[in-house]
Amino acid sequence: MLAFLTLALSLLVLSVRAANWYTVEWEATQFTAMSGDMIVPKLPQAGGTPYVWPGLQSGNGVLQAVLDGRSGTWWIGDGFYGTPSLPWGNGFNVNPGDAVHFAFSSSGSVWTCTLSSNGKSATTTLNITGSTMNRAIFAAELTNVPFNFGPITYTNVKITATTAASSWCGKTAHLGAYNYSVTGATASGNVCSIAKIVQNSAV
Repeated sequence: MLAFLTLALSLLVLSVRAANWYTVEWEATQFTAMSGDMIVPKLPQAGGTPYVWPGLQSGNGVLQAVLDGRSGTWWIGDGFYGTPSLPWGNGFNVNPGDAVHFAFSSSGSVWTCTLSSNGKSATTTLNITGSTMNRAIFAAELTNVPFNFGPITYTNVKITATTAASSWCGKTAHLGAYNYSVTGATASGNVCSIAKIVQNSAV
């Protein structure tokens, strides 16, 4: 299973270079929505390419709210990386300590993605055809930069599927050798509510 997850994620990196992955994940037959609040971590001290994101993955690609630190400051924006190839969506700059509310919701193949923080907001609509989102992922995707920053914290997370959350809400997987915690995962109907996810530095 771990080998499959590693292969699947390696095909979906935003960079052509190899990345190191640190994730917390859930699987279900099909996810239809996800939302929560991300607390922006401090920037890594080294260069390289740090991406931090929550997202929903299918066999064709991944829908992401990507916190991008390549420029030496954090920028967050929504987009889909995979097939079909779609233009990247809207976003804005954020600072360490900011809380960013993110939300993905679907109506058929059309996904509406929203971001908001400190009076800033962005909305992106993506027509993602041919994709069944069956994995919910919270990832640090790091190229040429160690996981020496953080913690990365998410609160008030809600993940909605087409199947009863009791069958998947309590089952997490992960990639990477690092410390993480999931607190207060509760299933109600098709919704898994998670009070807090914390991804800690690996070094």
